[in-house]
Amino acid sequence: MQLTAKANTLCLLEILKDYTDSNHTLKMSEIISKMESIYGLKVERRTIYSCVNVLTEMGYSVLTPEDTGSGYCLDEHDFDASEVRLLMDSVYTNQTIEAGYSKKLIEKLRKLLPEYKRRRYANLFVINSGRKTDNKQVFLNIEEIDEAIISKRKISFTYLKYDFDKKLKPKRNEPYIVSPYAMIAANERYYLIGKCDSHDNAISHFRIDKISDITITDNVSVPMPDEFSLSSYKDSAVLMYGGECGRVTFKCDDVLLQNAIDRFGGDAQITKNVDNSFNMTVSGSYEGLLYWSLRFADCCEIVSPNELRVKAIELLKKNKYGI
Repeated sequence: MQLTAKANTLCLLEILKDYTDSNHTLKMSEIISKMESIYGLKVERRTIYSCVNVLTEMGYSVLTPEDTGSGYCLDEHDFDASEVRLLMDSVYTNQTIEAGYSKKLIEKLRKLLPEYKRRRYANLFVINSGRKTDNKQVFLNIEEIDEAIISKRKISFTYLKYDFDKKLKPKRNEPYIVSPYAMIAANERYYLIGKCDSHDNAISHFRIDKISDITITDNVSVPMPDEFSLSSYKDSAVLMYGGECGRVTFKCDDVLLQNAIDRFGGDAQITKNVDNSFNMTVSGSYEGLLYWSLRFADCCEIVSPNELRVKAIELLKKNKYGI
């Protein structure tokens, strides 16, 4: 469809976004040429003057030759290069986003940059697709869950798990019915927090990338318990394990200090020992804290509670190496 003069201002804005910044300007003749070659619009200098005035009135920072000494440019973009790179890297490494969709998102983000900067980011590819989810419904799931939370309606969905063929299969035949409360990001995954009808009064969490066939029902959600704290739940569900929670004390070698602080932050109570070790007390899911400690069995041991320490010893004795 042939564009009309009504599109002049918008087309000029796109040209300034794509080809200029504070270090790269376009002369009037270059703008007129691009208006015709890209959009098929034949414009005069006074038309460009008028469009620049409109953009300035709308709050865009358009610099003129009087400001730059060379030509016109858009001084401020919605995102600078470092911000776009950060967003691209987040998409690239996010295992929740399916590989094909990751490529599309990265390409969209590249278009936020001026054309000459896009070339710097043309070689960022999703090569680690083997760790990406196979579920292409993730963004639909997020939209549906968000709508259900706002409308206070239960959702129905199929929950998936990986089979030995590495394909996602239904975990059970009947759908899950859940009162959704919130969505959180943890451990490079997105989780739905809510109350499952089949889990009595317990709060549960589900990986959103393992949800499929989601439907908003006509049934009103069970209200979130007054005593429930989302931030406390996230902090207590270490590695997103559920179950009983409490305080656990570890004795760790000093080499584990950085990892411990990265994982537990300011909530950890840490005491330095004299033998190149430290004691750390944190609150959370017993099961989650148990398996966190087993990841570092060579430099971490559970001090208390004793029953959790005993369980850790029993698990270590069951190792597959026959030791």
